[in-house]
Amino acid sequence: MRFKILAIPFMRQYGENVALAGRDPQRFQIMMEKLKDQMVYAEKLGYEGFCLTEHHMQCEGIEATTNPLMWNLYIAQHTKNFLVGQLGMNLTAKSPIEVAEDIAMLDHMTGGRAFAGFSRGNTARWTATLGQHLDITSAESDGSEADQRNRRALYENWALVKKLWTEDLTSHDGEFWKFPANVPWEFNPTKDWSPADTVDSRGILAKGAITPRPLQQPYPKVYAPFSYSMQTARFWAGEGAKMVSFVTADKEEFMPVILDNCLEAAQEKGLNATNNDILALGAHLLTGKTEASRKRYKDMFTETFNYAYNAPPYHVPMGRVWNGGQQETLDQVMHLAEKYQIDEFFVWHHCNFFGDDLEMEALEEFAEGVIKKVNG
Repeated sequence: MRFKILAIPFMRQYGENVALAGRDPQRFQIMMEKLKDQMVYAEKLGYEGFCLTEHHMQCEGIEATTNPLMWNLYIAQHTKNFLVGQLGMNLTAKSPIEVAEDIAMLDHMTGGRAFAGFSRGNTARWTATLGQHLDITSAESDGSEADQRNRRALYENWALVKKLWTEDLTSHDGEFWKFPANVPWEFNPTKDWSPADTVDSRGILAKGAITPRPLQQPYPKVYAPFSYSMQTARFWAGEGAKMVSFVTADKEEFMPVILDNCLEAAQEKGLNATNNDILALGAHLLTGKTEASRKRYKDMFTETFNYAYNAPPYHVPMGRVWNGGQQETLDQVMHLAEKYQIDEFFVWHHCNFFGDDLEMEALEEFAEGVIKKVNG
């Protein structure tokens, strides 16, 4: 079985009342070191890799995951085989051309250890700011015009990323992006070393490409965070991506319907997919060596989650939690693996917020009680 970490680094600690902690350079340095140390240790413990969300403008110091790709490269430089990725990059408010280039470069610079993850963006503060020239804001899955525009951008931008990764020369004429732009182009290397149709009869650049294409062929494995949107689930399943879900057991009644729809969508695209190809499950990692430490961790986490996540503007339910001892957690993992016929899991792990004692202990206990038991 494979276990990845969804790391959530903080620039402040539990109980601190500090204004604009995210603006403090020294705090960022401390957070960098903590995340590095924990992920280096996680590789030794048997975790397969890690990923981060994408957030910008988090000046409060909460979930300070500005540019996951730079974080990926930073951690890759300090590990040997650890996979690095995102869950995920916002593919609606940013240039898909630059995203395709950057992930391809990351793949090369890590020796093929990169995986990719894409989202629609759930934070208006930065999604609307970065996407202002495209009139894009965060996704609410409410069917509104803004939501539909965001979804159209997702579909178009992914199509362009995929073409840029797989086609030597390509062109794109969409609602949001033109590739290449309408540019007069006279360049001897293009004339001598590119196909004749790269420039049209009017002298306008007709096709282009990014440099480089990914090291992994045709491109790194793609993941997408998933809650309840059937439309999003079917889209990614049809594209051969794997969805990552943290929903709780009381919401799992929808999972068989979702899986059936996803398998159908994959088959419609000619993909011979199984549950394991389209689904990974995850949980908040709050385990510990003693009942007292587990209770302390869960109490602190619940307070923080209800303050910062299950509150405006997110209103995100907490989802699945692993807070028991080793055997209980192993039983929970094996139940999910057998029920859904999957072998990949993500653990949501906070870093530099709840203290090294709780954070490192949780990584250790899960590795000892689950990873070593199932993988030897």
